[in-house]
Amino acid sequence: MKSFTKSFVVLFFLICAVSTASGIEYATDVLEKGNPGGNTASLKTFDQKGIKDMGKEITLDVWIKDVPEELITAGFWLTYDPSKVNIVKVDVYDGSTLPGPWDKEMTRQKSNPKGPGTYMVIVGNLGCIKPDKKGDVIVAKVQYSCQEKCTNPIEIMPVKDFDSVVGCEGKVFDTTIKPAAFTIHGK
Repeated sequence: MKSFTKSFVVLFFLICAVSTASGIEYATDVLEKGNPGGNTASLKTFDQKGIKDMGKEITLDVWIKDVPEELITAGFWLTYDPSKVNIVKVDVYDGSTLPGPWDKEMTRQKSNPKGPGTYMVIVGNLGCIKPDKKGDVIVAKVQYSCQEKCTNPIEIMPVKDFDSVVGCEGKVFDTTIKPAAFTIHGK
């Protein structure tokens, strides 16, 4: 019986360790009325869809959620349907336009890096970024408009062939981070 109990306890701790390590994910927070967004004032509702009339703009913050350690770099790759969705503006929380934890000298953005319907953001910090009290790290504010009824999601994932999300201990989270999908539903 003691052997079974010891095995169960070890298995339980292994499961907890794996679930904690793989819990990191991208998340989006729609900046609806009353939610200013940002590193300190955000309501962080972590939405997966928003309701806007066609042609209207929607703004959301991109976060990395449930970060298990301090980060030295982060980044994301957006894919979307360019025939229906237009990226109006992307601002990074690096002190250049928006106050935030990243160093503006290390920020890189590229529109259409693999053709229409793609956008890349890479950020870094010469020190280390501590997650907030809930374990989250803010990256950027993205403003979209929808030309028609936009039912295809905007997907947020790591940058391919690049170590996008890296902890200060050198761990690369790209293979374990869960992508996010956000859908704009036209009324």
